[in-house]
Formats: sequence, C-alpha cells, structure tokens
Amino acid sequence: MSYRLRTGESVQDGIRRVISEQIEKSLGEVADTNLDRADTIHQVRKRCKKIRAALRLIRGALGEAYSKENAWYRDVARRISDVRDTEAMIETCGALAEHFDAQVDREIIRPIRLRLETRKNTLMEDTGRIDKLLQDFESAMVVGHKRVATLSIESDGYGAALEGMRRTYSRACAAMDAACDNPTPDTFHEWRKRVKYHWYHMRLLRDTWPTVVRARRDEAEKLGELLGNHHDLCVLRAWVLNDPASSAKEEVLTSFIKLVEERTAQIERESKPLGRRLFAEKPKHLARRFAIYFSVWSEED
Repeated sequence: MSYRLRTGESVQDGIRRVISEQIEKSLGEVADTNLDRADTIHQVRKRCKKIRAALRLIRGALGEAYSKENAWYRDVARRISDVRDTEAMIETCGALAEHFDAQVDREIIRPIRLRLETRKNTLMEDTGRIDKLLQDFESAMVVGHKRVATLSIESDGYGAALEGMRRTYSRACAAMDAACDNPTPDTFHEWRKRVKYHWYHMRLLRDTWPTVVRARRDEAEKLGELLGNHHDLCVLRAWVLNDPASSAKEEVLTSFIKLVEERTAQIERESKPLGRRLFAEKPKHLARRFAIYFSVWSEED
C-alpha cells in the first residue's frame, strides 16, 4: 500500500483506495499500544491531511460532497491538536538550539523548553481525556470509512485530477506572491498550506513520470519543511509572548525572541528562491504538461 495512484486503476478507484488505506492505517495506529500517545496523535493527524489532499485533487468531481468530507477530516484532526502543537513547539526549541549552537548560550532556550515540557506532561497525564479523544477519533474515522465506497465522483477520467492539481498549484502561486509581497506569519502560513497540498498531489501522481515528478515532489517537500519550520517558529513566538506562567527572566525572553525572529528571517530568505523555481510555470502550462504525462502513462498501461 502506498500514497499514489496506480497504473491500471481509474482515478475514482484510486482515490477511494487511497482514502480507505489512510483511514485503516490511522485505526491501526490508534490501536497500537506500542506507540507513545503523542506519536499516535501526530501520525493520525497526518493521515487526515493526506485524506484531505486526496479529496482536493478531485474536488471538482466531488461536487457538494467535497465540503462535507473535507470538513469531516479537518474537524476530526483539530480535536486532538493541542498535544501535537505543544510537541511541535518543543521540537522547534530543539531545532533552534541546534541551529545557533555555536553562537548562543543554550540557557536562553532551556527555560522555554522546560515550560513546554511541563505543559506537555500535564496534557499527557490526563490519560482519561487523551483516551476519550482517541476513542472519538476512532469512531469518526469508522464512520468516514463507511462512506468511502459510496463517495460520489462525477468524473472517472484523469481530467478531474488534472483540474484539482492545477487549481491547487494556482493557489500556491498566488499564496507565494502574497507572502513575498507582504511577509507575515499569516501569509507564510497560507503559502505553507498550499505547498503541502501540491506536495501531496505530486506524491499521488508520481507514477505518471516517476523520475521527473519525484524530483518535483522532493523539492516541494523541501519547501514545505522550510515553511513548516517558519510556521512553528511563529507559533512558538506567539506562545512565549502570551504565556503568563513563563518562568524565564525578561532578558532571557528578549534574547529568545530575537533568536526566533532571526531564524524566521533566514527561512524567509531561503524559501523565496526555491518557491520561485518550483512555481515558475503558469498553472495552465503545468496542467498541459501533466495531461501529456497522463496520456503516455495510459498508453503504456
């Protein structure tokens, strides 16, 4: 099983299979007692993102069903987000310490990280709440799984996938322009979301021309990780500035915020040239190119 459309299957069957696989994997992860609960939450939230990206690829062919299904998996993931958000901020502190290892005293970062670890431990100690959240998640995914087989997809050709890919790519281009013209946490976060969808779509479509599409997928992944780090830093900065229980001294907080802002600015500089290369083509030109890939792929099959 893998996150891709296969040779010899229709887009309709492929999308249904992909969604079913992701739901089944998420249910397996919830049931896996060997997984740390924080890891479980991280994994199953990624499953929901993959499902939503698959739905977005054929958005036009889903009609009214798209909004219902997209909202279902979005809301399911949101209900279990607080533990993962705290874990991400802890990881961001670690990455920040590594990045500036030779330049700054780690004591600037240590009190912030300790405060976050305390917050995470408090959340995870409430095992009853965590178990209830995962039980509710499991129930919602079972309901979603039952709907997959009857998911109404109006078009069974590659046209629906091409239009979904073009639309997502076009929005990523627009989000990049907005972020470059007005670099704020919100504009970069929006760009990140669009890049992630494009990355997922390249994963789904990579067999249309493996060597070329995989290279594009890898570059989209690289950009998505950069923008994801940018978002995590912005979330961390906002949390630090608004956390009333922070035990860090004012001068430590000031130094920490400066580190975050410096790293954020570095990521903005790194992401722009990569984005300009990745989104250099006009959306209609990319769609035409992939239409040829689809055609040749079909003929080979």
